[in-house]
Amino acid sequence: MTTSWRDVWARRRLDPTRGSVLAQLLAADGFDSGAGGVDEAAWRHFIGGVAETLELREDESVFDVGCGAGAFTYPLQQAGCRVGGIDQSEALIAAARQVMPEGHWLVGDAASLDPAEPADVVVACGSFLYFPDHEYARGVLARMTSKATRAVAILDVPDVDFREEALQLRRGTLGADEYEARYRGLDHLYFDRLWFLRMLDQMGASAIQIGQQRVEGYRMGEYRFNVFARV
Repeated sequence: MTTSWRDVWARRRLDPTRGSVLAQLLAADGFDSGAGGVDEAAWRHFIGGVAETLELREDESVFDVGCGAGAFTYPLQQAGCRVGGIDQSEALIAAARQVMPEGHWLVGDAASLDPAEPADVVVACGSFLYFPDHEYARGVLARMTSKATRAVAILDVPDVDFREEALQLRRGTLGADEYEARYRGLDHLYFDRLWFLRMLDQMGASAIQIGQQRVEGYRMGEYRFNVFARV
C-alpha cells in the first residue's frame, strides 16, 4: 500500500517500451496518463517557452529542484545548457544519471538544496505541489533564490483558486473509487499567486512574472500557474 509520495516516486523506472528517451522520462516523472498526460511535442514547446522567458543561453547552468528523472532538463541539455538537479528518489536520480551522465545529479530532499553551489538558473517544475506545507515551500524558495545567480522559475504550481475543479478533474479521470484507492492521503499543496509575489519580494527578487500554465493537451494546466523572477 502506498503511504507517501516518496513511495510513489521510489517505484518509478525508465521503461524502454515507452519509446524515445524523452517519452520514457515523461512517463517516469508522471506526465504519462490521465489529466497529467503530456506528449513530447507539447512538452518541448513548453520547455522552449520557458527557456525564452528566462532568456536562457547556450552553456548556462540550469539546476532543477525535484528534478525526477530529468524530463524538464533533458531538452535543455540537448539545446546546450549544463544541467543538474536534486530529488529524494534514488531510482529517478539513477535514471537522470543514465540519460544525462554529464549532469550534476544529487539524491536529497529539496530542503537540503545547497546555495553555496551556484547555478545561473534554478527551477522547480511540478515539485512544489508535493511539499508538506507552505513553510517548507518558503524555505526551499529561499534556497533557490540564494543558489541562482540570474533567475528562478517555479512551474506547474496548483492554483488554490481552482482547487475543487482540479480535484474533480483528477477524480473524474480515474473514477471516484479508483482515485480514493490510489491517492488516499496523497494530497497536493495549493498556492495563492500573491503568496509567491510576497515571498519573492521579501527575498529581494525582481521582475516577477506569474502566468497561466499552458501546455497543449495538458488538462491539469488549466488549474496551474508558472512563476518567473530575476535574482
